[in-house]
Amino acid sequence: MFLVSTISVAGCGNRTELNELGITTAAGYDRQNGNWMITYQIIVPPASSINGSSGGSQSSVTTFSSQGKTIREAVAKSSLENPNKIYFSHTNVILIGQEAAQYGLSEILDDYYRNIDARESVKVIIADGQAKDYLKKLIPPDKQPGQALSQIIERNHELGSYYSVMNLHDIALKITSDSGSAGIPIVAVKGQDSRELESIDIFKQTSTRGKLKLEGLSVFYKDKQIGVLNQRESMGISWLTDRVARTNLSYVNRRGEVNSFFVRNASVKVQPIKSGHHYSIQVNAKVKAELDESTTLADITSPHIIDELQLQAEQIITSQMMEGWNASQRLHVDMLGIANKIHQRHPKDWKTLKEKWPHELAQMEININVDVSLKRTGLLQDSFSRLLHKESGKSEGEH
Repeated sequence: MFLVSTISVAGCGNRTELNELGITTAAGYDRQNGNWMITYQIIVPPASSINGSSGGSQSSVTTFSSQGKTIREAVAKSSLENPNKIYFSHTNVILIGQEAAQYGLSEILDDYYRNIDARESVKVIIADGQAKDYLKKLIPPDKQPGQALSQIIERNHELGSYYSVMNLHDIALKITSDSGSAGIPIVAVKGQDSRELESIDIFKQTSTRGKLKLEGLSVFYKDKQIGVLNQRESMGISWLTDRVARTNLSYVNRRGEVNSFFVRNASVKVQPIKSGHHYSIQVNAKVKAELDESTTLADITSPHIIDELQLQAEQIITSQMMEGWNASQRLHVDMLGIANKIHQRHPKDWKTLKEKWPHELAQMEININVDVSLKRTGLLQDSFSRLLHKESGKSEGEH
C-alpha cells in the first residue's frame, strides 16, 4: 500500500505534502540597510529517508536568509532560493539581533499574532550581534541547534533560574502593561574560533574552543531594548518577579568556610505600600533549601548552627534582590510590575502617578524580608572537613 504523508497548513481544502515543507527549528530577525533580514534554520530530513543511503555525514539543519521591507515580504522572497514552503509551526526559538532589538519588536509581534502559521508561544532570545550568525552555529551534542537553544533556556530555569524563560506572548503582555517592561535572555559566543561551530566536524571532537552561552538579560521598555543586566542583576529580577524554580547559593564566611545551599522551593510576594502620597515596596520571601555542600568545622546538627546557615542563605538572597532592584532603578524601568499592582488596587492613584511614574519609581524605597527554612543538611551529619579535623586531632593525641 502506498502512503502519502500530508500536513494541513491552511484550512481543510488546502493541503501541503510533508516533503514540500521547509520545517524551521529556529528563525532569526535582523535589521540591515532599513530592511528586515529573516534567517531560517530548516530541518534536513535524513538522507536515508530520501534515497535510501546513510545520513550520518550530513548536517541535520541548513540555514539561509532573505530580505524585504516587511517581514512577510522577506518570507515571500525566500521562494527565490528555497524550493520548499517555509513552515513556522515547529519553530523552537527565535533569535533577535541587536540592531533589530534596538529598532523594536512591534513588527515581529504583529506578524506572529496576525498569521496562523506562527506560534506566539515560541521562546525568544536576543543575539549578541546578528541573529543570522548564531543560527549557523551547531551546539554539540544536539544535532538541531534551535532545539538545543530551547533546551538550554529550560534547563537554566529548572536548575539555576538565572534568566527567565520568555516566549513571545509573555513579552507582548509585559510591554503592553502599565509597567511596560520585559527582560529577555541574551546568547553570546564565548571562547576562540567560533567558526568551527559551523562545521559538522565539530561532532568528531570531544571539546570545542568556542561555544554559545546565555550571557546577560536584555531589558526592553515598550518594544525597544534600552539596556542590559548582568547575571547577578538578572538573578535578582528572577527573585523579585517570583520566577525562581530552583537555584544554588554559595556563601563564604569570615573564617573562609564555604557553604552551598540548594533552593528547592521559593515563594516571593511583592506589594506596593502606600504612605501619604507616595509608595514603597514590601518584599516577603519564603524559601525552602537544603545544604548540599559545606567545609564548616562547626556541628551542623546544632540548632544555633542551622540558624546561622539559614541566615547566610537569607543574606545572599537579599543581596541578589537588591542588585536586581538597583539595576531596575538605574534603567528607570519597572521590571517588578509595580505599576500593574497599583493600577489594579488603587486606580485613582494610578491616574495621578501615571504621568510621573519614572520619577516616582526612582524615589521608591524597598524593604526585603527573606525567611529561609533549611529542610535538610544532607546525608553527612558533619562536613568532611570536620571529619578530617577530628581524625587529625585523634592522631595528634596518640603521638
